[in-house]
Amino acid sequence: MLFKGLLNNKFFWKFIGFSSVQLLRNLFSTIDYKWAYYDPSVDAAISRQKYISLFWHEHILSPLFLRRNCGATILTSQHNDAEFVVSIARYFGMNAVRGSTARGGVAAIRQITSLKQHDVIAITPDGPRGPRRTMSAGAIYLASKLQLPIVLYGFGYNKALRFNSWDKFVLPYPFSRGRVITSPPLMVPANINKPTLEYYRTRFEKLLTQLTDEAESWAISNDNILGESFVNIGPKCSMTYYGAAKKAVIAE
Repeated sequence: MLFKGLLNNKFFWKFIGFSSVQLLRNLFSTIDYKWAYYDPSVDAAISRQKYISLFWHEHILSPLFLRRNCGATILTSQHNDAEFVVSIARYFGMNAVRGSTARGGVAAIRQITSLKQHDVIAITPDGPRGPRRTMSAGAIYLASKLQLPIVLYGFGYNKALRFNSWDKFVLPYPFSRGRVITSPPLMVPANINKPTLEYYRTRFEKLLTQLTDEAESWAISNDNILGESFVNIGPKCSMTYYGAAKKAVIAE
């Protein structure tokens, strides 16, 4: 009963988040990261455009570390255990909006609409409860409603601990290789009907899984690919990017 009470206590999750931040900084700073873009201008560290970034829930820690203090806002559920993610996000200089299109959706959309013009909205489209790597229609609806582009983020590691959780949560091992592949901005038509919404949902679900699998394969193989670059952490990157990723196919 005591343990269950702690799991439902917001202050418990805030404490866990606070305690985890320095450990996560030390861990992720040992990782050899490379990034490949279809369009480098979407990088949250340098982008001046507002868009929605989607990545699977299992990799939620990766963007929190890599693009900390970049003016991003993460959309999280209203469940108490989401306080862990909210706490870490805030310590990494990110904002948090609580709610989803299913619960607290209207308030969340209002908060997102009021964000700065260049803010990136980060969403795990299979969260908070899964099924794993199954994209909900909420993010697609939001992109259609607000007419914001979607950018898909695929993360992968050559060595990582996978938790026995619904999402197979990923915690990379120290000194492992981390790889990131991002899509170009993808638009969803305004005022779409249900069949069209489902079309984009399944299309983006497949592509996000493809990018994630390719990022993991890239990390394992340690191959060089066209357009790769080393990753500067946080805002105001001085990195010059050459070319763009050419592995995944963006199908219309």
